[in-house]
Amino acid sequence: MFKFTKINPLALAVLSAFAVQAAAEQHGRWVDFSDPTAVYSQVGLAGGTQGVDIYGALGGYLGGQFKQKLTVAAMHDLDYYNIDYFALNTTNSTGFSLKTTWSDVYDEPEYDHDSYNKASAGVVKKLILENNNFKVYPSMNLGMMWGDSIPSTTFIELDIPVRYTVNRNFWLGVTPNYSYALRGLDIKDLDATVDAGYQLAEQVAVAAHFNNDEEVWADFTFAF
Repeated sequence: MFKFTKINPLALAVLSAFAVQAAAEQHGRWVDFSDPTAVYSQVGLAGGTQGVDIYGALGGYLGGQFKQKLTVAAMHDLDYYNIDYFALNTTNSTGFSLKTTWSDVYDEPEYDHDSYNKASAGVVKKLILENNNFKVYPSMNLGMMWGDSIPSTTFIELDIPVRYTVNRNFWLGVTPNYSYALRGLDIKDLDATVDAGYQLAEQVAVAAHFNNDEEVWADFTFAF
């Protein structure tokens, strides 16, 4: 499972640059790892039934009330790469996201193809419920999937992450996801991931995840 023969030197160089830059910008503040809209720099490593992931992000102020974050991740034993951009308006907790996936393999048998690329753009909103322990982060993205062996596919993706903070260190969550293809491939998928995280220190955390495809993984993250 942990096959490192596919390591891309350029990807590792980019992730190393993230780590060096993040270390140089350390601020020593408490980071809310439960919040998917939180903007901070980070480096991390994950592993599970699908292999090893390596990821890094640079986050900071874009200007005025806006923050931004650029994330690069090498996923599933470096079989594919995610490059994502996120901008957050801190005055109303509304964000814009641009997500891209670049891959040489795609092993979902129902799609019957060997490779694909994907890009989507959308919005996300942070909602804090009455008791302040529950938070919801609904988002909607419109995107396209394309590749040599598949028809170009336009899709809509809905995510509704829900987080419950037990205390300052420990949180639980669930993330329902629905994907629907408007044209191209026949995609009507409803999925869910269960999450739990524990903050070891102000900028260090671990988290565990399980989804309805019986995939299990854990991650270890440093924030800066």
